[in-house]
Amino acid sequence: MAIERLLTGSIQNQLQDLLSTEDLVIEAFRDLVKDELKSHIRSKVEEDPELKAEIKEAVGYYFQSKARSVYAELKATRAATRLGLRLLPDDLQGEVGEALVTLFEKELGDLLEKAL
Repeated sequence: MAIERLLTGSIQNQLQDLLSTEDLVIEAFRDLVKDELKSHIRSKVEEDPELKAEIKEAVGYYFQSKARSVYAELKATRAATRLGLRLLPDDLQGEVGEALVTLFEKELGDLLEKAL
């Protein structure tokens, strides 16, 4: 039986399975350590209301800045699109503009469906 395993290569498969299990154990241990650290950090934050308020304020500022960044990108995209349309010949502006509106409506609809 051992010779048969050696010849068929199943020992290699068994070793790979064993190593995969070891990787799984290591990953699980890392997750446990992360959970403990998160718990410790949460308890320290909960103990200090001033620190908790400061973190909450910082997170609020962070999300506001991200929202402003997205808004700025949208405005820049809109301006670039308007410029691109103005560069087109007059007879193509309307057709391309309608195609863009249709495209954006579809994309925006899909995005809203995913968000809701």
